[in-house]
Amino acid sequence: MIVYGLLDSHTLLSQASSVRLDSFVYTVEGLREARSRLKPNGVLSLSFSVLNDALGTKIYQMMKQAFDGKEPLCFFPSYDGAQVFMQSKNGDLSIPRVVLREAHVAERPEFYRNSAIKVDLSTDDWPFLYMPRRVYPVSYLVVLGLILLLTFVLYASFFRERPKFSHLPFFFLGAGFMLVETKAITEMGLTFGNTWQVIAIAIVSILVMAFLANGIVQRLRVSGTFFIYFLLFVSLAVGWWIATSGGLSSTTAGRIETAVMLTCPLFFSGIVFSTLLSAESRISSVMSMNLMGAMCGGILEYNSMYFGFHFLYLLALGLYATALLSGLAFRSTPVVPAL
Repeated sequence: MIVYGLLDSHTLLSQASSVRLDSFVYTVEGLREARSRLKPNGVLSLSFSVLNDALGTKIYQMMKQAFDGKEPLCFFPSYDGAQVFMQSKNGDLSIPRVVLREAHVAERPEFYRNSAIKVDLSTDDWPFLYMPRRVYPVSYLVVLGLILLLTFVLYASFFRERPKFSHLPFFFLGAGFMLVETKAITEMGLTFGNTWQVIAIAIVSILVMAFLANGIVQRLRVSGTFFIYFLLFVSLAVGWWIATSGGLSSTTAGRIETAVMLTCPLFFSGIVFSTLLSAESRISSVMSMNLMGAMCGGILEYNSMYFGFHFLYLLALGLYATALLSGLAFRSTPVVPAL
Protein backbone atom coordinates (compact mmCIF):
# COMPACT_ATOMS: atom_id res chain seq x y z
CA MET A 1 0.00 0.00 0.00
CA ILE A 2 1.22 3.49 -0.86
CA VAL A 3 -0.15 6.41 1.14
CA TYR A 4 0.06 10.04 0.02
CA GLY A 5 -0.40 12.09 3.15
CA LEU A 6 0.92 15.15 5.00
CA LEU A 7 2.49 16.47 1.81
CA ASP A 8 0.08 19.32 1.09
CA SER A 9 2.19 22.40 1.75
CA HIS A 10 -0.77 24.79 1.77
CA THR A 11 -1.06 24.01 5.47
CA LEU A 12 2.05 26.19 5.79
CA LEU A 13 1.49 28.54 2.86
CA SER A 14 -1.49 29.90 1.00
CA GLN A 15 -3.38 27.28 -0.99
CA ALA A 16 -3.73 29.90 -3.73
CA SER A 17 0.02 30.21 -4.21
CA SER A 18 2.00 28.37 -6.85
CA VAL A 19 4.04 26.22 -4.49
CA ARG A 20 6.78 24.20 -6.18
CA LEU A 21 8.13 22.35 -3.16
CA ASP A 22 5.93 19.31 -3.67
CA SER A 23 4.44 19.93 -7.11
CA PHE A 24 6.24 17.03 -8.83
CA VAL A 25 4.71 14.65 -6.27
CA TYR A 26 1.15 15.38 -7.36
CA THR A 27 1.36 14.85 -11.12
CA VAL A 28 -0.20 12.27 -13.41
CA GLU A 29 3.24 10.78 -14.07
CA GLY A 30 4.00 10.67 -10.35
CA LEU A 31 0.77 8.82 -9.61
CA ARG A 32 1.43 6.41 -12.46
CA GLU A 33 4.86 5.61 -11.08
CA ALA A 34 3.35 5.03 -7.64
CA ARG A 35 0.80 2.69 -9.23
CA SER A 36 3.56 0.76 -10.99
CA ARG A 37 5.22 0.11 -7.63
CA LEU A 38 2.11 -1.48 -6.14
CA LYS A 39 1.82 -5.23 -5.77
CA PRO A 40 -1.00 -6.94 -7.72
CA ASN A 41 -3.54 -6.33 -4.95
CA GLY A 42 -1.95 -3.15 -3.67
CA VAL A 43 -3.86 0.06 -2.97
CA LEU A 44 -2.91 3.69 -3.46
CA SER A 45 -4.44 6.12 -0.96
CA LEU A 46 -4.19 9.88 -1.39
CA SER A 47 -5.48 12.08 1.43
CA PHE A 48 -5.62 15.82 0.98
CA SER A 49 -7.06 18.79 2.81
CA VAL A 50 -9.06 20.13 -0.12
CA LEU A 51 -10.01 23.76 0.41
CA ASN A 52 -11.92 24.28 -2.84
CA ASP A 53 -13.85 22.12 -5.30
CA ALA A 54 -11.51 22.89 -8.20
CA LEU A 55 -8.54 21.36 -6.38
CA GLY A 56 -10.56 18.29 -5.42
CA THR A 57 -11.77 17.88 -9.00
CA LYS A 58 -8.21 18.14 -10.25
CA ILE A 59 -6.90 15.43 -7.91
CA TYR A 60 -9.87 13.19 -8.75
CA GLN A 61 -9.25 13.47 -12.50
CA MET A 62 -5.50 12.99 -12.09
CA MET A 63 -6.14 9.76 -10.18
CA LYS A 64 -8.60 8.67 -12.85
CA GLN A 65 -6.11 9.28 -15.67
CA ALA A 66 -3.27 7.59 -13.77
CA PHE A 67 -5.43 4.46 -13.42
CA ASP A 68 -6.39 4.27 -17.11
CA GLY A 69 -9.81 5.86 -16.73
CA LYS A 70 -10.83 3.87 -13.64
CA GLU A 71 -12.54 6.26 -11.23
CA PRO A 72 -11.04 6.37 -7.73
CA LEU A 73 -13.14 5.94 -4.63
CA CYS A 74 -13.72 9.27 -2.92
CA PHE A 75 -14.33 9.57 0.82
CA PHE A 76 -15.14 12.58 2.98
CA PRO A 77 -13.94 12.06 6.57
CA SER A 78 -15.59 14.41 9.02
CA TYR A 79 -12.52 16.46 9.96
CA ASP A 80 -10.33 19.30 8.67
CA GLY A 81 -11.84 19.33 5.19
CA ALA A 82 -9.89 16.19 4.37
CA GLN A 83 -10.74 14.02 1.40
CA VAL A 84 -9.36 10.60 0.58
CA PHE A 85 -8.97 9.18 -2.93
CA MET A 86 -8.26 5.45 -3.21
CA GLN A 87 -7.82 2.92 -5.98
CA SER A 88 -6.22 -0.50 -6.39
CA LYS A 89 -3.56 -1.31 -8.95
CA ASN A 90 -6.10 -3.11 -11.14
CA GLY A 91 -8.68 -0.36 -10.74
CA ASP A 92 -11.30 -2.58 -9.12
CA LEU A 93 -11.20 -1.42 -5.50
CA SER A 94 -14.44 -1.60 -3.54
CA ILE A 95 -15.15 -1.11 0.16
CA PRO A 96 -18.33 -2.45 1.82
CA ARG A 97 -20.69 0.31 2.89
CA VAL A 98 -21.03 -1.18 6.35
CA VAL A 99 -17.32 -0.56 6.90
CA LEU A 100 -17.72 3.06 5.83
CA ARG A 101 -20.68 3.57 8.15
CA GLU A 102 -18.80 2.14 11.11
CA ALA A 103 -15.88 4.46 10.35
CA HIS A 104 -18.25 7.45 9.97
CA VAL A 105 -16.93 8.13 6.47
CA ALA A 106 -19.15 9.31 3.63
CA GLU A 107 -18.54 8.06 0.10
CA ARG A 108 -19.49 10.59 -2.57
CA PRO A 109 -17.97 9.60 -5.92
CA GLU A 110 -20.68 11.47 -7.82
CA PHE A 111 -19.51 14.76 -6.27
CA TYR A 112 -16.53 14.93 -8.64
CA ARG A 113 -17.81 12.56 -11.31
CA ASN A 114 -20.54 15.03 -12.24
CA SER A 115 -18.51 18.16 -11.55
CA ALA A 116 -18.80 20.89 -14.20
CA ILE A 117 -15.55 22.51 -13.07
CA LYS A 118 -12.91 22.64 -15.81
CA VAL A 119 -9.36 21.96 -14.68
CA ASP A 120 -5.95 21.36 -16.25
CA LEU A 121 -4.21 18.29 -14.85
CA SER A 122 -0.77 18.60 -13.29
CA THR A 123 1.99 16.87 -15.23
CA ASP A 124 5.77 16.80 -15.08
CA ASP A 125 5.72 19.49 -17.76
CA TRP A 126 3.17 21.66 -15.93
CA PRO A 127 3.39 20.63 -12.24
CA PHE A 128 1.36 23.43 -10.67
CA LEU A 129 -1.07 21.64 -8.40
CA TYR A 130 -2.65 24.73 -6.88
CA MET A 131 -3.50 26.32 -10.23
CA PRO A 132 -6.81 24.91 -11.53
CA ARG A 133 -6.22 26.27 -15.05
CA ARG A 134 -3.30 27.45 -17.15
CA VAL A 135 -3.46 31.20 -16.62
CA TYR A 136 -1.06 34.02 -15.92
CA PRO A 137 -1.79 34.96 -12.29
CA VAL A 138 -2.52 38.67 -12.03
CA SER A 139 -0.43 39.01 -8.86
CA TYR A 140 2.63 37.64 -10.65
CA LEU A 141 2.11 39.97 -13.61
CA VAL A 142 1.92 43.02 -11.36
CA VAL A 143 5.04 42.15 -9.35
CA LEU A 144 7.07 41.17 -12.42
CA GLY A 145 6.00 44.35 -14.20
CA LEU A 146 7.18 46.45 -11.25
CA ILE A 147 10.51 44.61 -11.17
CA LEU A 148 11.04 45.19 -14.88
CA LEU A 149 10.11 48.88 -14.57
CA LEU A 150 12.49 49.34 -11.63
CA THR A 151 15.26 47.66 -13.62
CA PHE A 152 14.89 50.08 -16.52
CA VAL A 153 14.77 53.07 -14.14
CA LEU A 154 17.97 51.99 -12.40
CA TYR A 155 19.65 51.37 -15.72
CA ALA A 156 18.76 54.86 -16.96
CA SER A 157 19.95 56.42 -13.69
CA PHE A 158 23.37 54.78 -13.46
CA PHE A 159 24.37 54.42 -17.11
CA ARG A 160 24.27 57.67 -19.05
CA GLU A 161 25.78 56.15 -22.17
CA ARG A 162 23.17 55.28 -24.76
CA PRO A 163 22.95 51.55 -25.47
CA LYS A 164 24.30 50.46 -28.84
CA PHE A 165 22.69 48.02 -31.22
CA SER A 166 26.00 46.17 -31.38
CA HIS A 167 25.48 45.27 -27.71
CA LEU A 168 22.17 43.50 -28.35
CA PRO A 169 23.79 40.03 -28.47
CA PHE A 170 24.85 40.49 -24.84
CA PHE A 171 21.27 41.33 -23.87
CA PHE A 172 19.87 38.17 -25.44
CA LEU A 173 22.76 36.04 -24.17
CA GLY A 174 21.99 37.26 -20.65
CA ALA A 175 18.29 36.53 -21.10
CA GLY A 176 18.98 33.04 -22.41
CA PHE A 177 21.47 32.32 -19.63
CA MET A 178 19.10 33.26 -16.81
CA LEU A 179 16.18 31.45 -18.45
CA VAL A 180 18.17 28.22 -18.78
CA GLU A 181 19.56 28.58 -15.24
CA THR A 182 16.20 29.06 -13.53
CA LYS A 183 14.66 26.32 -15.66
CA ALA A 184 17.45 23.94 -14.69
CA ILE A 185 16.96 24.57 -10.97
CA THR A 186 13.28 23.66 -11.22
CA GLU A 187 13.70 20.68 -13.55
CA MET A 188 16.44 19.13 -11.44
CA GLY A 189 13.84 18.72 -8.72
CA LEU A 190 12.20 16.04 -10.85
CA THR A 191 15.34 13.87 -10.75
CA PHE A 192 17.09 14.81 -7.52
CA GLY A 193 13.99 15.37 -5.40
CA ASN A 194 12.55 18.64 -4.22
CA THR A 195 15.06 19.52 -1.54
CA TRP A 196 17.39 22.44 -1.02
CA GLN A 197 20.18 20.22 -2.36
CA VAL A 198 18.75 20.79 -5.83
CA ILE A 199 19.72 24.46 -5.73
CA ALA A 200 23.25 23.61 -4.59
CA ILE A 201 23.68 21.00 -7.33
CA ALA A 202 22.33 23.36 -9.99
CA ILE A 203 24.51 26.30 -8.94
CA VAL A 204 27.64 24.14 -8.74
CA SER A 205 26.94 22.68 -12.18
CA ILE A 206 26.41 26.15 -13.64
CA LEU A 207 29.62 27.49 -12.10
CA VAL A 208 31.56 24.51 -13.45
CA MET A 209 30.19 25.11 -16.94
CA ALA A 210 31.06 28.82 -16.74
CA PHE A 211 34.59 28.01 -15.54
CA LEU A 212 35.13 25.51 -18.35
CA ALA A 213 33.81 27.96 -20.94
CA ASN A 214 36.20 30.70 -19.81
CA GLY A 215 39.06 28.21 -19.77
CA ILE A 216 38.31 27.12 -23.33
CA VAL A 217 38.27 30.70 -24.60
CA GLN A 218 41.46 31.59 -22.75
CA ARG A 219 43.47 28.56 -23.82
CA LEU A 220 42.19 27.92 -27.33
CA ARG A 221 41.69 31.57 -28.31
CA VAL A 222 38.31 31.03 -29.96
CA SER A 223 37.86 33.65 -32.68
CA GLY A 224 34.48 32.76 -34.18
CA THR A 225 31.09 31.87 -32.78
CA PHE A 226 29.08 30.26 -35.60
CA PHE A 227 30.03 26.69 -34.76
CA ILE A 228 29.62 27.33 -31.02
CA TYR A 229 26.13 28.70 -31.65
CA PHE A 230 25.38 25.53 -33.61
CA LEU A 231 26.45 23.36 -30.67
CA LEU A 232 24.36 25.55 -28.37
CA PHE A 233 21.26 25.01 -30.50
CA VAL A 234 21.94 21.27 -30.66
CA SER A 235 22.28 21.02 -26.86
CA LEU A 236 18.94 22.78 -26.36
CA ALA A 237 17.24 20.62 -29.00
CA VAL A 238 18.58 17.44 -27.39
CA GLY A 239 17.43 18.65 -23.98
CA TRP A 240 13.95 19.36 -25.34
CA TRP A 241 13.78 15.91 -26.96
CA ILE A 242 14.85 14.14 -23.75
CA ALA A 243 12.42 16.18 -21.63
CA THR A 244 9.47 15.47 -23.92
CA SER A 245 10.42 11.78 -24.03
CA GLY A 246 10.11 11.36 -20.27
CA GLY A 247 13.53 12.45 -19.07
CA LEU A 248 16.46 10.40 -17.83
CA SER A 249 16.47 7.77 -15.10
CA SER A 250 16.85 8.50 -11.39
CA THR A 251 19.98 6.37 -11.06
CA THR A 252 23.29 7.95 -10.11
CA ALA A 253 24.41 7.96 -13.74
CA GLY A 254 21.05 9.35 -14.84
CA ARG A 255 21.25 12.17 -12.31
CA ILE A 256 24.72 13.16 -13.48
CA GLU A 257 23.53 13.07 -17.09
CA THR A 258 20.55 15.24 -16.15
CA ALA A 259 22.77 17.87 -14.52
CA VAL A 260 25.02 17.92 -17.58
CA MET A 261 22.09 18.05 -20.02
CA LEU A 262 20.39 20.94 -18.24
CA THR A 263 23.53 23.06 -17.87
CA CYS A 264 25.40 22.13 -21.06
CA PRO A 265 23.79 25.02 -23.02
CA LEU A 266 25.37 27.40 -20.51
CA PHE A 267 28.80 26.00 -21.40
CA PHE A 268 28.39 26.88 -25.07
CA SER A 269 26.70 30.22 -24.38
CA GLY A 270 29.55 31.01 -21.99
CA ILE A 271 32.06 30.44 -24.78
CA VAL A 272 30.08 32.75 -27.06
CA PHE A 273 29.81 35.41 -24.35
CA SER A 274 33.51 35.34 -23.45
CA THR A 275 34.52 35.40 -27.11
CA LEU A 276 32.37 38.43 -27.88
CA LEU A 277 33.37 40.17 -24.65
CA SER A 278 37.08 39.87 -25.46
CA ALA A 279 36.52 42.05 -28.53
CA GLU A 280 34.77 44.87 -26.62
CA SER A 281 36.42 47.97 -25.21
CA ARG A 282 33.55 49.36 -23.08
CA ILE A 283 33.02 46.50 -20.66
CA SER A 284 30.68 48.40 -18.32
CA SER A 285 28.18 49.16 -21.08
CA VAL A 286 28.25 45.58 -22.32
CA MET A 287 27.78 44.12 -18.85
CA SER A 288 24.87 46.44 -18.12
CA MET A 289 23.11 45.16 -21.23
CA ASN A 290 23.87 41.61 -20.16
CA LEU A 291 22.41 42.20 -16.69
CA MET A 292 19.31 43.75 -18.21
CA GLY A 293 18.89 40.67 -20.35
CA ALA A 294 19.35 38.43 -17.32
CA MET A 295 16.51 40.24 -15.54
CA CYS A 296 14.24 39.72 -18.53
CA GLY A 297 15.28 36.07 -18.83
CA GLY A 298 14.38 35.40 -15.22
CA ILE A 299 10.97 36.96 -15.79
CA LEU A 300 10.44 34.90 -18.95
CA GLU A 301 10.79 31.73 -16.88
CA TYR A 302 7.31 32.40 -15.50
CA ASN A 303 5.93 31.48 -18.92
CA SER A 304 6.15 27.93 -17.58
CA MET A 305 3.09 28.68 -15.45
CA TYR A 306 1.06 28.81 -18.65
CA PHE A 307 2.95 26.90 -21.35
CA GLY A 308 4.92 24.40 -19.23
CA PHE A 309 8.64 23.77 -18.89
CA HIS A 310 9.12 22.13 -22.28
CA PHE A 311 8.18 25.42 -23.92
CA LEU A 312 11.13 27.12 -22.21
CA TYR A 313 13.55 25.12 -24.36
CA LEU A 314 12.00 26.65 -27.46
CA LEU A 315 12.00 30.08 -25.85
CA ALA A 316 15.70 29.74 -25.03
CA LEU A 317 16.37 28.69 -28.62
CA GLY A 318 14.60 31.84 -29.78
CA LEU A 319 16.64 34.06 -27.47
CA TYR A 320 19.97 32.60 -28.53
CA ALA A 321 18.96 32.70 -32.20
CA THR A 322 18.11 36.38 -31.77
CA ALA A 323 21.52 36.92 -30.17
CA LEU A 324 23.17 35.36 -33.21
CA LEU A 325 21.09 37.32 -35.72
CA SER A 326 21.54 40.64 -33.90
CA GLY A 327 25.28 40.03 -33.80
CA LEU A 328 25.31 39.47 -37.55
CA ALA A 329 23.11 42.49 -38.23
CA PHE A 330 24.91 45.03 -36.04
CA ARG A 331 28.48 43.80 -35.82
CA SER A 332 31.13 46.40 -36.45
CA THR A 333 33.82 44.00 -37.59
CA PRO A 334 33.49 40.78 -39.57
CA VAL A 335 33.41 37.55 -37.61
CA VAL A 336 35.40 34.61 -38.90
CA PRO A 337 33.58 31.31 -38.37
CA ALA A 338 35.38 28.80 -36.18
CA LEU A 339 35.29 25.30 -37.66
